[in-house]
Amino acid sequence: MELPRAVLFDLDDTLAASFEAPTPAILERLKTLLSHVPVAIITGRDFTRVEPDFLPHITPHARAGTFFILAESGADIYEWDGASWKEEATAHLSADERVHIRDVINEAVATTRALEGLPVFGERFVEKRGQVAFAALGLQVPADLKYTWDPQHEKRAALQRAIATKLPEYDVFLGGATSIDVTRKGVNKAAGVRWVAKRLSLPVSDMLYVGDAIYPGGNDFVVLETGIPTRSTAGPAETETIIDELLVGYATAHT
Repeated sequence: MELPRAVLFDLDDTLAASFEAPTPAILERLKTLLSHVPVAIITGRDFTRVEPDFLPHITPHARAGTFFILAESGADIYEWDGASWKEEATAHLSADERVHIRDVINEAVATTRALEGLPVFGERFVEKRGQVAFAALGLQVPADLKYTWDPQHEKRAALQRAIATKLPEYDVFLGGATSIDVTRKGVNKAAGVRWVAKRLSLPVSDMLYVGDAIYPGGNDFVVLETGIPTRSTAGPAETETIIDELLVGYATAHT
């Protein structure tokens, strides 16, 4: 493909390990990439979990106004207006909706027995405004277990199907290494891709999406319906390589 005119990234297991901060190497690459094209992050994390890791590095950038955060799978969208990170669009859940979703997830865990016998490390639910995120093994799961407990996504997929059956009015996707994300129907990464394209006045086909979950059921898979070109990544190390390839292309194009 030709060099993209904007690059969009997933966060967990793409720019950083699941629930962890990005490395300085990734941050430096993102800043360099931003010097060439607009950049967006579309993530299941909420804004408060993105802000401290990225924005101190991005805000001083001369092109900070072309960096976009689409948090909670696009339910919360932020951009720099020259003075602050301004909330541009929201699709928040009511308190009753969040309670209902949590009840359905707990019921699905009990009835499917998909997680039976597995340890739990800390809180399983993350309170968000536009999304309910369920971390199957808890938010403090050790890294070695995080990536080995369900390598083929079979346990989570069974749980996801059970949840989705009982929540037809919501989107239910696999998120990071252990999570399942629930948002209102249509509030997903495909909608986020379309928002970025409209905001930048670009055809979707001129942008690139990079994510680790571009497989059926994964929360990146839905972007395929937009027609955006994609690159699948196995994790932050491979994402560094992808960004480096892009940077070589932009440097060559400018010589």
